[in-house]
Amino acid sequence: MKLLNFFFILIFSVKLSAQQYSKELDQYFTALTDLKNFNGNVKIAKDNKVLLDKTYTISGEDKALLVNKNSKFIIASVSKIFVKYGILKLVEQGKLKLSDHLNQYISDFPNGGKISIENLLFHQSGLPREIKDYEKYDHLSLEKTIELAKQESLQFEPGTQTLYSNVGYFILHYLIDQLSDKGYWHFIQEEIIKKYQLKNTGEFNSSRSLSDFAYGFSAENGKIIPVSHSSINRFETGNYFSTIDDLYSFSQQLISGKNLRKDLVLTMFGKDSQLIQAGGRPGYRAYYYQDLKSGITFIFTSNFTDIPFQKVTEDIINLLNGQPYRIPQKINRKAIEVSDEVLKQYTGKFALEADLSQVFTVILENHFLYILDKDGEKTKIYPESPTSFFDNPGSEDGYQFLIGENNQYHLMIISTGVKFNTRKIQ
Repeated sequence: MKLLNFFFILIFSVKLSAQQYSKELDQYFTALTDLKNFNGNVKIAKDNKVLLDKTYTISGEDKALLVNKNSKFIIASVSKIFVKYGILKLVEQGKLKLSDHLNQYISDFPNGGKISIENLLFHQSGLPREIKDYEKYDHLSLEKTIELAKQESLQFEPGTQTLYSNVGYFILHYLIDQLSDKGYWHFIQEEIIKKYQLKNTGEFNSSRSLSDFAYGFSAENGKIIPVSHSSINRFETGNYFSTIDDLYSFSQQLISGKNLRKDLVLTMFGKDSQLIQAGGRPGYRAYYYQDLKSGITFIFTSNFTDIPFQKVTEDIINLLNGQPYRIPQKINRKAIEVSDEVLKQYTGKFALEADLSQVFTVILENHFLYILDKDGEKTKIYPESPTSFFDNPGSEDGYQFLIGENNQYHLMIISTGVKFNTRKIQ
């Protein structure tokens, strides 16, 4: 990449007009779509004024990839917003307290006397990201999920750190089911779907047929292909579908305090006055960002996996706050030669810090490094510098080997723009 291109950063003043903001936002997502890095709906507002409300579709691909304003997308972990809301509604109803401990509701849960409901809500329980070997289950009842969760060890003392935990939200899902009068789904329907008039939102697992459903796609070896049916029918918390308009409508009604006590609404936003939730699974990406201080609401739904997620979310917030950002550009990374002596330093086994059950093995074969995941899938990686590697020359994603304590290297994996740290275990 030429030096001038590298520093091709567009900086705008916060005094830009709404029309100018709209133009720059559209330019950004148009460029992203032209690069085949986005497919879906986007809605962005600032101070209650909508700046962008548009559908973007990748051209020249499978017709089933095409979406429209009414398309319904699986929103994956963005569903956690509804779970969080449900718990706070139970607080309002006097059925639990955030200071309560887990053993008050699940008496035999290991370390339940240490884990508060608030710890679970804000990912400070110490429970791991995933249930061990969750991929092998096609379906799990809530009761079975809790039994498996009981077998997980704490990663840290509850309340001392923050670690994103799907396990914790399975437990919150279970508590809503147990403490509400007619079970989880009835409670969500009555307290959220109906009261907020979300006419195009529901639980995908319980839907026999769905009009305007956006089927998920992913990129493999340079081709955009539909994901497997098993990737869509999953048992994750809620497994909701929704539309861009329903999610935006919820965001606007939420802050009114009409359906949930205002102090509890503010609890949803935390100390930073922000409610942020990303969602992703094969074939889908979704994002919900609402900042009470800046007045920014940024939501997107997509039926395409290969979005540079972290870069997009950071760029858009920077744009709206008058900070530097970079218009998406075509990437063409070049490999260099690195000696076997240097490459050998990086071999070994590495576990994700966020989920120690996810282990990656780095090996050296025929002057190249390969990464094997826990299922044995083998990926060849190419050096861009002595410490930075990639497997796809057209993507900013890749692998970095960083020197740590005792002069030992650890591996950072960058996937859809999100950085995952590992620790060397062997």
